[in-house]
Amino acid sequence: MNIDISYRRILTLAGPVVITQMTHTAMGLIDAMMVGRLGVVALAGVGLGAIISWWLLGFFVGLLQGVNTFVAQFFGAGKKDRVGVAFWQGLYLAAGAGVAVLLAAPLSGWAFRVMGASAEVQAIATDYTEVRLGAAVGLMIFLVAENYYRGLGRTEVPMFAGLIQLALNCGLNYLLIFGVWGFPELGAAGTAVGTVIAQFLVAVGLLAGVLATKIGRDYGATRPRPPESALLGQMLRVSLPIGVQVFMEMGGISVFTALVANLGDAEMAATNAVIHAWSVSFMLAVALAVGCTTLVGQCLGARQLDDVRVVVRRVMWLGYGAMAIMAVIYVGFPGWLMQLFAREAGDLAALLPYARPLFLIATLCLVFELPFNIYSGALRGAGDTTYPMVVNIGVAWLVFVPLVFFATRNWGLVGAWSCFIVHVGLLAGLLAIRVRGRTWIERGASLLDAERAGAGATAAVSEMDDLRSSPAL
Repeated sequence: MNIDISYRRILTLAGPVVITQMTHTAMGLIDAMMVGRLGVVALAGVGLGAIISWWLLGFFVGLLQGVNTFVAQFFGAGKKDRVGVAFWQGLYLAAGAGVAVLLAAPLSGWAFRVMGASAEVQAIATDYTEVRLGAAVGLMIFLVAENYYRGLGRTEVPMFAGLIQLALNCGLNYLLIFGVWGFPELGAAGTAVGTVIAQFLVAVGLLAGVLATKIGRDYGATRPRPPESALLGQMLRVSLPIGVQVFMEMGGISVFTALVANLGDAEMAATNAVIHAWSVSFMLAVALAVGCTTLVGQCLGARQLDDVRVVVRRVMWLGYGAMAIMAVIYVGFPGWLMQLFAREAGDLAALLPYARPLFLIATLCLVFELPFNIYSGALRGAGDTTYPMVVNIGVAWLVFVPLVFFATRNWGLVGAWSCFIVHVGLLAGLLAIRVRGRTWIERGASLLDAERAGAGATAAVSEMDDLRSSPAL
């Protein structure tokens, strides 16, 4: 199979992913805008809850990204039946992840008490987090189906699902936050309830799309597949480092958040607003990285090794164009951006002095944010996830966290935020060293070789079962 790596193909693949990621970002932005009408304390509480929720969910979100890697490589290698097997292994991982997150949900209240935020912020953050974690199984199913479609290069399917989820999320949140049309008025907690309901409904739709349509039948995903220890082991070898990396990264961000929360509610609210605005550029970079993961995986599966670097280079050029646009917005329109989160004149006046320098710092981070994400995506497509994990954990906990402790104590909010520049700069540089070598490409090309040895016996048993069930026998 010949994999198309033209700019047009990259845009066709990455464009829907960008829109999908933007819908996720828009949900966070709209949540913050709606909650912002309840006041600074509510905005700070939901922001704190969202960050801690993603910290706890991050490990499992990373754990399921291996579905994309293996589906893409099996697709590139022309092994259609193994695509469906990889999908079902992802579902088994998702089921275990959902149970684990549910058991961890009661710990959120303790985490917020340790952070030392105000009692009012703690209460709101706890309510938000317990709802998000308690219904995490919907997110896990969504992620498996999403990564399945992305691995096949059918990124338009998650895009439409994301748009539907955005519409559902906006409507449900409005009804549940403010108690409109007879719905219960849940306040800040309503944003969590609305989000998980929308997420679950869309997850069911995506799953049905795999199990009951041609896109599932063509790749053997419509019939249940038993767990395969060899393939599960390979997927865990690739995915576990991603999960650990995301968990530890978010742990570092959570430490940052806790220190900022101790500076005051206004500082925390401004941080929440700027992070939501900054997340637009981050999600653009992540979307391009997902496209890079898919194309790198497909090229390696098809043994088009020389095309791998071409993919990385082309995705990078497209990304810098997008980052330039975001830089103009952050530097030129901080006041307008803050009006999205603080409608009352008093709240805007209180938050804007804190937010202006934070937008400048976020803009400087864009220079390193893009290559960090693109290089990460390329390495994931090759199944090379251990090196990025070690680098990310080392930079987060040996550099970023100590710097934040020192900077917050001595230079306050701006000092704490300035540590992000050092953080993403080091990450981009260290991953660039890896990508410039060739070892990761050679290992990626042999990723399926280790799986084939374990899959042979399972495939033979499956073939015999099919023969026994044939009407001709």
